[in-house]
Amino acid sequence: MPLRDICSKWSLFVWIAVLSLGSCSKKDQASPSHAADFQQFSLFPGQDKTVIDAVNNQINVRVPDTIVSGNQLAANFSASPQASVSVQGVAQQTGITRNNFEEDLSYIVTAGDQQSKKTWTVRATNNDNSISLGLGHFLNHGLSEDRVYNWYIDQSTSGPYALVNCGPSSVTMAIKWSDSGFSKTALDARGTYETGGGWWFTSDIDAYLGDNNIPHAIISLSPGPDSTGIILMNQLDHQQIIILCLDMNYVRPASQAAMRVDKFYPTSPGWGHFIVLKGYKKVDEELFFEAYDPYSFGQVNTDQTLKGLNRFYRYEDLAAACLPWWNFAFVIAKKGQLLDLDAIHRALDPAHVPVAHNF
Repeated sequence: MPLRDICSKWSLFVWIAVLSLGSCSKKDQASPSHAADFQQFSLFPGQDKTVIDAVNNQINVRVPDTIVSGNQLAANFSASPQASVSVQGVAQQTGITRNNFEEDLSYIVTAGDQQSKKTWTVRATNNDNSISLGLGHFLNHGLSEDRVYNWYIDQSTSGPYALVNCGPSSVTMAIKWSDSGFSKTALDARGTYETGGGWWFTSDIDAYLGDNNIPHAIISLSPGPDSTGIILMNQLDHQQIIILCLDMNYVRPASQAAMRVDKFYPTSPGWGHFIVLKGYKKVDEELFFEAYDPYSFGQVNTDQTLKGLNRFYRYEDLAAACLPWWNFAFVIAKKGQLLDLDAIHRALDPAHVPVAHNF
């Protein structure tokens, strides 16, 4: 072959090779991504349910109810190509970095271009209602000593002294819980003691429970909130309910009207009140007592249930409210049953217990 033809073919080969190298180089040097999204997120892969809301940049994770703590959990996730993920400035590694999911977490996703960023709110829970109630994320333990029939009373329905009828209303609720056949009303209770109106006293509660043969006892609470919380939980654990007489001004007001936690009405110092405790929930290590508070006066939640029905109060608030007012509790068992041995051992002689009243 002539030398000129060989050189021409060699030049063509080199030119094609150069073009090929240039093409590969452009392909390999893709421009940085502008996306800052989550593609997948899970705390217990294959066991939880995750909803990724790309419109509101929110991720909701429902873990199994057997997971009773959200602390020290590692998320498994994938984000946009080339993106990095951080929480409070700490770089996140999928399946490795641990966080406390007992609160809403803000995940920052930074795109590959290092300019585009999105803040994602991640919310995890092990149940379907504690967050909406305002209690928190992870239910650790709880119980509710409820009945299959309605036994809640709004004291606004209790007659001309309704404003101060929390005592007659609370004791009537307790008796209805204890005795499913009890048909009297709070108005009947008011017609039995302090008939001229005014405050009801703890001695009236004790007498009316006795009049209706309801097994009950008065027990002492503790000067400390933790031990008071334990005493109250223990009585509820034994399928009993409780009536407290306390100064509701020590109970914090609700931070959000839609929540079922904390006080839903204004008070002033010395605002004595009777309420019924019927259960408790321990959520994110915080203890809440489930109450029937009779002071609804027609106020309702968004689902049209009365605000005093299944209201939750913090244990430390109840302890603080009882201590200066009446640091005791009525423990009530179901009619025909005996009080738990602990309540019997703790029972005080009513004649030696100071008397308190509602406002």
